[in-house]
Amino acid sequence: MPLEQDSKREPLPESHSTISEAAVRQQLGKILSFAEFQNSPQLREFLRFIVEKTLAGQVQEIKGYTIATQVLGRKADFDAGKDPIVRILAGRLRRGLERYYSTVGRLDQLRIDIPKGAYVPVFQEVFGKERSGLADAALAMPSGPAVAVMPLLNLTGDRSEEYFVDGLAEELTSELARYQDLKVIAYQSALHWKGKEHDVREVGRDLRVRFLVTGSVRKAAGTVKIALHVLDTLNGQQLWGKQYRRELKADQFITLQEEIARQVAGRIGSLYGIIPQTLSRESRLKPPESLETYEAFLRHHHHTTILSPQSFAETLSVLEKAVAREPESGLAWSFLAFLYAQSYSLQIVPMESALEKALTSAQKGVALEPENQIARGALAHVYFFRNERELCLPEIENALALNPNAPAPIGFLGWLLALYGEWERGLAILKKGMELNPHFPGWFHLAPFVYFYSQERYEEAYQEALQFHMPQLFWDPLLRAATLGRLGKEPEAAQAAAELLQLRPDFSTCGRFLISCFIKFDSLRDAIIDGLRQAGLSL
Repeated sequence: MPLEQDSKREPLPESHSTISEAAVRQQLGKILSFAEFQNSPQLREFLRFIVEKTLAGQVQEIKGYTIATQVLGRKADFDAGKDPIVRILAGRLRRGLERYYSTVGRLDQLRIDIPKGAYVPVFQEVFGKERSGLADAALAMPSGPAVAVMPLLNLTGDRSEEYFVDGLAEELTSELARYQDLKVIAYQSALHWKGKEHDVREVGRDLRVRFLVTGSVRKAAGTVKIALHVLDTLNGQQLWGKQYRRELKADQFITLQEEIARQVAGRIGSLYGIIPQTLSRESRLKPPESLETYEAFLRHHHHTTILSPQSFAETLSVLEKAVAREPESGLAWSFLAFLYAQSYSLQIVPMESALEKALTSAQKGVALEPENQIARGALAHVYFFRNERELCLPEIENALALNPNAPAPIGFLGWLLALYGEWERGLAILKKGMELNPHFPGWFHLAPFVYFYSQERYEEAYQEALQFHMPQLFWDPLLRAATLGRLGKEPEAAQAAAELLQLRPDFSTCGRFLISCFIKFDSLRDAIIDGLRQAGLSL
């Protein structure tokens, strides 16, 4: 059998003839270690498959059908005309390679490219002026929300502590890379700045990043003091800084690095972290029609804290344009699914077949980016409103497993779990998310409110209602009216009920449906409606 395979082996294309297989495999390994490929098993296996087939002289097997069935797990009846997954992933793969060669690989002498219109890779050695020209072209590309962790300063006075300092920087880089809408530059790319004085703006141009994480490590009397900062390379300003003081024990070095890296990465890179919020403020100054895809994501993050008809309409517009512009972006489809689900459950801007559109969009998001936590969360969200508990809960677990320390996503996932009756675990996860992310949206308080209300602990439920802090959303006065009605505080309850009717004049006819979207148990739903009746509302 091996002899028969060798007899059918095709020679490498002429452009590859001077390049050794070992060199190509070494370059493949460097590319696959890039954060973007580490975060996407599909892209990783796609690239590995087409490179190995080319090296084996089997380029005739590099077809959409074989990629779909042998790499992506599609069945034998795969039809590229009905399922464009290979074409979409090929586009993502080309852009991933471009980003690799524009950042950590900009000085590499061997390039692996995939020409448009084909899936067979091209291997090319780049020398001298040609390599310089490619690097210049790469530097002209937009960088997007990119961040690099700089080598931390070892101020302990002990060179033997260098491994701890470098290890912390590497751990920070790895944790930031888990936030999939950030572009995180490999730590090795920043190492050539170690020990050199530098200007923040110069480093930003060199690494092609907007943000830098810098800091120092000091040690005294058995404790370690770690100072970390986030800098904006556009103007050199410090956007955030914090100091961590911990007891230093030799057998806990790795645990300490992991703990601090998780906290800092969450504070920097999560949905409501320093980097997204900085860019979000800038994007809100632009008219919706000028927003690009990532800025559309930021517009969505901002909308979730407002939930107004105007922000909904603007966000819907930019996200629909985003999926038209980048149909292979699973994240764009997932954010669109969140919006359609809001149209159904909150009726902010009612849309026809909103829940069906939400399901279709969420499923596309997961199909395109199955390892994306937000995509999995969006699908769980849609299953929640479809009352498909048996599908919702496993999807929540899938999402949690992808990054159990991402502040905004885990808070949201804990919120869903709690509202589905998984009180103890759900509220614990929600609390963790709220502690990690002090800028969580007010609607997170709905879950603990419902828990206390179900326990007839109305004073505690009322305190949660007061922290909802979203007066533009009907749920805010609804929670206050229901608890005040139960507490027998009739004047205050009537005032809250009047606020509710001002926001939703049609509440007497649609209120039961709106409540049932989030309250999944009949007895609890009836108890809330009884509280509203005691406040003077009739449903």
